[in-house]
Amino acid sequence: MTSNPPPALPPLRTRRTSKPRIPPNGLEGRDRKPYLPDDGLLAAANAAITLGMPLLLTGEPGCGKTDFAHVIANYLDGRREAKQGIRECYVRSDTRARDLLYHYDALRRFSDAQHGGPAAREEAQDPRRYVELQPLGLALVAPIRQVVLIDEIDKAPRDLPNDLLRELERNEFEIPEIPSASPGEAVVTNFAPWGAEQRPIERVMRPPAASERRPIIVITSNVERQLPDAFLRRCVFCHIRFPGKERLSEILRERRKDTATAGEEPYLDHAVSLFMGLRAQPGLHKKPSTAELLDWLDVVGETYEPADALARLATLAGDLDPASSRLRTRTWHDLPSLCCLIKLREDLHALG
Repeated sequence: MTSNPPPALPPLRTRRTSKPRIPPNGLEGRDRKPYLPDDGLLAAANAAITLGMPLLLTGEPGCGKTDFAHVIANYLDGRREAKQGIRECYVRSDTRARDLLYHYDALRRFSDAQHGGPAAREEAQDPRRYVELQPLGLALVAPIRQVVLIDEIDKAPRDLPNDLLRELERNEFEIPEIPSASPGEAVVTNFAPWGAEQRPIERVMRPPAASERRPIIVITSNVERQLPDAFLRRCVFCHIRFPGKERLSEILRERRKDTATAGEEPYLDHAVSLFMGLRAQPGLHKKPSTAELLDWLDVVGETYEPADALARLATLAGDLDPASSRLRTRTWHDLPSLCCLIKLREDLHALG
C-alpha cells in the first residue's frame, strides 16, 4: 500500500516593516568580499535584530562566523550616512566581562596620586579620568545603533557569559570604581565611534533616551566547551553547517567573479571535487575549511602557470573514485600546495 505524499507547505511571505532586515542577496563581508548566507542564518540574524537579542553562531573554524558580523555592519552602513563599522571584542582565556565593557587604569591613578605633580594629584581625585570604554561598553551607550562582534566566547572563563547577562538584557552597565555622585566637571569618553558627540562617564552607563534600538551583538563559538544555559536562553542560535558541493561551487564563483580567468569554470569544478574528496578521507583530525579552500585557490593561482594547475587538478579529479572519495592511482600528496589544506602531522600521515 502506497502512502500519499504530504501536502505542500503554505508559503511564508515576508511582511513589510520599517525594521532593518538582512536581505539574501548583495551582501559583503570583511574586505568587501561577497558573502552568501543560507536561509537558516538569515532567519536567525533577522530574528535576533527583531528581538534585540545577541546572535550566537557556531560552526567549524573558517566557516564564516566572524565574517557574518562584518556582513551585518556593512549592510547597515550602506543604509545610513553616519558609517559606524564594527566594534570587535576578541576573547582570551583570561578575559573578564569587565574587559569588554571598560578599562579602569588603577595603576596610573596610583602613580599620579603618589608621584605626580600638583595637577596629576588633583586629577587622581576623580576616578572617571582613568576609565576608558571598550567596544561593548561603547556600543551599549551609543546614540546610533552599533554592531559588536564577541569572537570565540568559548575561550573565556566559564563565568564570563553569565557575568554579561545583566548588561546584555538591560542594555546598561555599572562601573563600581566610580562613586555614585562624582564632583567637578563631567568627564567624557575619549573615543566616540558614533561621531563628535561624546558620553559622560558615570557610575551607571546607559544609552541616551533618544538613541536608536539596542546594538546588534554577534557572538561566535567553536564549541570548545558548553555555554551556560542561562546565557543560551538569552541568545538567538544558529549553527553554520558546512556547505554541500553545489553550494560551495556557488560561493567560490561569487567570491572569484572579479578575478575569473579563462578556464575558470572547469578549474573550480575540479578544485571543489578534490576538496570535498579530501574532507571525506577517514582519520582526519582537522578537516580543511572554506576559508582554507579560498586560501589554497589563491596560492595555486599565484604559484603555478594556469594551464599547468588546471591539468594537474583535472588529472587528480579524474583519478578520484566518486564512491569512496579515494584516489585510485595517485596520492593526496600530489595535490599542489597541500600545506594550505592539511595542518596536522597526523593528518598528513593518515593521507598516506
